[in-house]
Amino acid sequence: MNHWSRSVLAGIVVVLFCVLGVAWLAWTEDEFRRQDLERETQVVAHQFSTRLRSTLEKNLIAMGQMANFYVNSENVSNDEFQSFGALTLKQIPSCLRVSWIDPTLHIAAVHPFEPNRAMIGVDTRINAAGYATIVEAMRSQEPRFSPPLPLLDGPRGFLLAVPVHKNGRFVGEVVGTFRGGDFIAALRLPAVLERYEEFILNAGASLLPGPVPEMVASDGRPAVTRTFSLAGVPWEVRVAPRIEVVEDRLHSGRAGFWTLGLLLALLAGGAVGTGVHFTSGMARRVRTQDAVLRETRQRLDGAQQQLIQAEKLTALGELLAGVAHEINNPLASIMGYLQLILAREPPPELKRRIETIYSEAERMARIMKNLLTFGRKHTPEKRHLGLNGIIEKTLELKSYHFKVNHIQVETDLARDLPMTLLDFNQIQQVVINLLGNAEHAMAEHARGGRLNISTRATGGRIEARFTDTGPGIAPEVQPHIFEPFFTTKKEGKGTGLGLSICFGIMHEHGGGIQVESRPGHGATFILDFPILAPPALETQAAVATPEARTGLHILVVDDEEAVSGFLVELLTARGHRVNTAADVPEALQKIAREELDLIISDMKMPNGTGRDVYRAATEKTSGMARRFIFITGNGTTEETLRFGKETGVPILEKPFTVGEIDRAIARVTAGGETPPAPEDGGVKPASRSSSAD
Repeated sequence: MNHWSRSVLAGIVVVLFCVLGVAWLAWTEDEFRRQDLERETQVVAHQFSTRLRSTLEKNLIAMGQMANFYVNSENVSNDEFQSFGALTLKQIPSCLRVSWIDPTLHIAAVHPFEPNRAMIGVDTRINAAGYATIVEAMRSQEPRFSPPLPLLDGPRGFLLAVPVHKNGRFVGEVVGTFRGGDFIAALRLPAVLERYEEFILNAGASLLPGPVPEMVASDGRPAVTRTFSLAGVPWEVRVAPRIEVVEDRLHSGRAGFWTLGLLLALLAGGAVGTGVHFTSGMARRVRTQDAVLRETRQRLDGAQQQLIQAEKLTALGELLAGVAHEINNPLASIMGYLQLILAREPPPELKRRIETIYSEAERMARIMKNLLTFGRKHTPEKRHLGLNGIIEKTLELKSYHFKVNHIQVETDLARDLPMTLLDFNQIQQVVINLLGNAEHAMAEHARGGRLNISTRATGGRIEARFTDTGPGIAPEVQPHIFEPFFTTKKEGKGTGLGLSICFGIMHEHGGGIQVESRPGHGATFILDFPILAPPALETQAAVATPEARTGLHILVVDDEEAVSGFLVELLTARGHRVNTAADVPEALQKIAREELDLIISDMKMPNGTGRDVYRAATEKTSGMARRFIFITGNGTTEETLRFGKETGVPILEKPFTVGEIDRAIARVTAGGETPPAPEDGGVKPASRSSSAD
């Protein structure tokens, strides 16, 4: 074999090996793309299943509240049903209508009424599947979802039946009707729908007309299924990427890849060493692209988890408002009667025990107030506040976590720290993030630890330092910790957004955040704020609280008998003549026939709200607009705050003290006028937690 023949043979052998190498790289790239597409499909399916379950549970809660309304009411009129039905549909917009089924299983009431007037009196037996669900709920005494069925007014959907029993006797059911198309449309995200096909099966049947979708992976599409059971019915979510997405992800660039590979193989036939070099370079570039794609995916997953967490916090804020109303009402009566007992100077031993009970009740009130403040949405608003107060209130939220993780917290908060313009909720978010990072660092580094928090005024600015005994931060990491999506935590433990959010909030306040750390010696985060004067309205001199008048004719409007009883006893002892009303209709009757000097009204009650009471009183006598005090058990929402600012009426949060009641009465009755609501504490149309100093 001559030299030329050996060269050709060597070239052919090298070309063959290179072609085999290119084929292997192409297979590896295809396999990676397929796995990446399957992982992404699993994430989309999990998120879709989570949204479905969350929506169904929210529907169960809303319909259960309406059923409880029937359990707790002697008789429910049609107007009351329509009012509660409107509130229920507002909570669950995907619900088409709400019906009341009487014990004979006929439709007795429906909301909205006008478009569904013809359904009144209809026997539920005309719809076999719906009737079976209603009967099953009645027998099991548990809520039940129906399988997909044709609704009475045409489209396909499903029912949610919640039975109502009183004293062991079946009295009817609250039934929610959901149109399948509308329900699914509310769950789907447009951006996801462009790339993925999403289906929901209820009891093995589709919510939409037509056959059950079959997702077979024969076309190369990864199909993911998620199942769960809720209210007696199995639910199934099926997700698969669209064909065009699969084509784009799995086949894009394939022709160019092979062309380049063959060209490299031919070149390698003339120079073996050069061919190996190019092949190795190609492999390195592919691995680099793989790493970039994985990092990008991790960042996107982090952002998605942050959005999911925000949705959970929103739902938590709504839940906390309802829980707070149920807890703060009995707390108000407990603390009120304890104050009345203490005012009578009981024996020392009894007084000590009563003071202990009152102190624990105050602790419960603070916990509820802090949870409401943290869990509710807030419009950004800077006020003249004290940083120490924000830190102390946030530490109360984290005290249990520090205790169970054996973390000792030491504070050195300057007593003479100046106040400045701060947004309470944004700065609390900064402190929460710093405390959470310190807790995680110390918990992973060792069992327990110590966290030092100090504040001081220096050089015309305010400084706060948070020092932990964790492992510290490496010097090469420190320049990047405030960058979005940068995190040193394990995958799934963090999103890399916490410190970047802190940086943005501090910058918006005209301050800054920096870190000092050495590996093995913990970390210190330093917050820096400018000292800013309050707006002109906040610098006005506080109006002195006048002496309280006696002999007033006062109407107390509250559906909680214990709260009304406490107020009657307190105000009677102050020399006032007191009348009560348990709901809005009774209050309106007494306002119409009696001459009143003052009205103390709850904000949320059966058959109406405190606004209705205020409107009726001011329509009768315009001067009553300045003779009102509102009390509320679920915290001061933005809507309540706005109403208080518009009317100038003071709003007290339950539980309140005897002193707060006395000061509120003195202010609204002083000279027949109510002084301007103060912004620095005391009785005002705002939450007491807003004054964080």
